Order: sequence, then structure tokens, then C-alpha cells
Amino acid sequence: QQGLSQQAFGNACGNMGMPPMPFPGMPVPYAPPVPMDPSIAVSVEGMKFQYQLTEDDLHKVFVRYGPVKSIRVDDAGASAVITFNNFQDAQGAMVALNGKMLNGLEGTLRIQWAGVGPSIAPPYPSM
Repeated sequence: QQGLSQQAFGNACGNMGMPPMPFPGMPVPYAPPVPMDPSIAVSVEGMKFQYQLTEDDLHKVFVRYGPVKSIRVDDAGASAVITFNNFQDAQGAMVALNGKMLNGLEGTLRIQWAGVGPSIAPPYPSM
């Protein structure tokens, strides 16, 4: 009987220090948000005048990082959402281009995961 209680105690304490596993279908705790489609939101900050983003200009820049699935520019041309075929390409473009100055202009590219509010820290170090 002593062996049985030690075995039960060992099983009960065997997971000490480890977080409990979530129930099936539940999100994993503390997992960073991963977008369903690897989409990034693009805008330009710090311009003295309204800079108009175009689908063609954005495609030329972002296709360097991987195949672009779609580009949606808002009606004013102030921001756009770019969807890549895979997460790594989207993240690579974001890391490489966020905070970069536009050539010959006083504007800075701002890129974040589409649909993620500004209160959530980006998944990469600030530049």
C-alpha cells in the first residue's frame, strides 16, 4: 500500500513547476497572436503633405520579401493591408521595413500585423 501511495504522490507532483495543459480546442496560454492570413498594415508617418500609397508602388517594394497574395489600399491612399503567402515573408518585410525613411521624402514607414491594435507590442525588437 505504501508503494501505491508513493506512486500516486509521484504522479501528482510529477508536473510540479509545469503549467497545466489546456483543454482540447482551447488556445495555448501565453501564445503570441498569429494572424490567420499573414497580413501586415502599412502607413506613412511624419509627412508634411498627404503621401498616397499605390498598389503598384507597394507591390514593387514588398514582393522583394516573398510572393504577395493581395494588396488593399484604403480609399484615401493613406494606409494599406498587404497579405503574403506565408508568415515568414510577412515578418521579414515587417522587420526590414518598419521605421525606414522613404527615399527623398520626410516620411517613415510604419508596419504592424493587420488587425492588431497598438496596445500589443510587436513581435520583434524596436529599431
